[in-house]
Amino acid sequence: MRYEFEDFVLDARGAELTRNGKAIHVEPQVFDVLLALVAAKGRPVSRNEIFEKVWGNQIVSDAALSSRVRDARKAVADDGNEQRLIRTVHGRGFKFQGDVREITDEVRIAQPAPQPPDLPCASDADVSVILRRPAVAVLPFIDRSDAPSIILADQITDEISDALAAWRWFPVIARNSVFRFRDSALSAREIGASLDARYLVSGSFRRTGGRIKVQVALTDAETDNLIWSERIVRELDELLDLEEEIAAQVAATVEPELEGAEARRVLKRSASNLDAWELAVRASWLISNAADALDEAEALASKAAERSPGWVLPLTLIAIVRFQRAMRGFSSADSRQAFASTLDAAREALEVDRSAWIAHALSAVGELWTNHNHDRALLHVKRAIDLNPSASMNYHFGGCITGFSGDPVTARDYQQRLFRIDPVYAYRAVIEADLGLWHLIDHEYNAADSRLANAEQWDPRYGRAHQRRLALAGLTGNEEAASAAKSQLVALGLSTDFDEIVASYPFRNKDHSALFADGLGQGLRGS
Repeated sequence: MRYEFEDFVLDARGAELTRNGKAIHVEPQVFDVLLALVAAKGRPVSRNEIFEKVWGNQIVSDAALSSRVRDARKAVADDGNEQRLIRTVHGRGFKFQGDVREITDEVRIAQPAPQPPDLPCASDADVSVILRRPAVAVLPFIDRSDAPSIILADQITDEISDALAAWRWFPVIARNSVFRFRDSALSAREIGASLDARYLVSGSFRRTGGRIKVQVALTDAETDNLIWSERIVRELDELLDLEEEIAAQVAATVEPELEGAEARRVLKRSASNLDAWELAVRASWLISNAADALDEAEALASKAAERSPGWVLPLTLIAIVRFQRAMRGFSSADSRQAFASTLDAAREALEVDRSAWIAHALSAVGELWTNHNHDRALLHVKRAIDLNPSASMNYHFGGCITGFSGDPVTARDYQQRLFRIDPVYAYRAVIEADLGLWHLIDHEYNAADSRLANAEQWDPRYGRAHQRRLALAGLTGNEEAASAAKSQLVALGLSTDFDEIVASYPFRNKDHSALFADGLGQGLRGS
């Protein structure tokens, strides 16, 4: 594979960088860093990902990476101040933001000739070409504040593009292409046709007092119809990193709307003649909207995987289906068995693509609950967050794994960030019950009681909330609450056996485990 940008050509196979046909000498590690950034096609590449691709298992300092990035910039006539091509993304890594064209056998394939959309492919990087997934473009946001800042507007636009690209469902059009349409009078249909993008994200924001109000909209460029719009209001003093926080919430809000819009289009087609992309879209829609159709969703995802064996998305959908099944039985004592098939599917996805954030996230869950391997679980979940910092799921799992690994403070930070990104998260009852547990093991019993009450309100059938309520009642000597919690477990058909419940909580810290067990035992005796 070769990549062309400006007047440079980066030859991956020949390990050569040329400019106007003249070779440019670069050190091997500098070349590998540049290749990792260019091949990502506008997606931010975290420092951990570069370390893994360039140095493998070697222990390397941040200074070494900074040095290679600096030399890569020099090789492509960029510098650390201008950052014309290689941009530092605060807190996330680096991003190559030039217009990149792929070349194979001397033939450009950026605009491929028509071909069957479900042919097998070698990597996820090629899928956007072979499957011709509909692309999305984030148009330049507008600052409507009394003292507008085009720099801030561009930073927010870039962060939203990066955040959407991290989800890896839809290709995101590169920055340099999109910014040509700043203040354009063209219609959505005309802009979409010019960019070869089906969906357009646009918006504006206004800073007033101590708040920022963001208006964001999603448009179907092919039909020139507004699909969805929403206003997001945040207190400025809540935002540690203004652009990143806004982008995370916008991306977490826009992404399901994008998937929903595409699903509505695909669902109109005959089910008898679907390509791999359409099969995956249908599977994803069933996962999100039809709780009793998980078997059908897995069958559709499996079929998509068979048609495009190098494409990771169908494999991650299979892992999600199995996770959903496991969550249905999660209140039972046999949590090890519940998540074993999730772990198997996630591992299979990672064999295809080590950068699949969903596969890392679900591997983390599997390693914790199936193997009680806290170290592996932590590595996987941190990798997932690096790859996609705007995914609510990652902070759900990050909190769960960090808490059971012995750090309830960080666990609460993770899961409270989730609520800032996605206030109506589907597993809110689970998160509230987790937060109750972290407060409990920190001896913050009033806060624990409040969180567990929230969990029971969101989902009265979530058994783990009642288990923790029982332990809390035992620690506080509340026999009435203990009796009510035990009755709820019995009514749900769940075990009240002390040994079974304790064994299903994978605490690494022995003191945390002992505290929970002490409360549970007293709660069972007092009820």
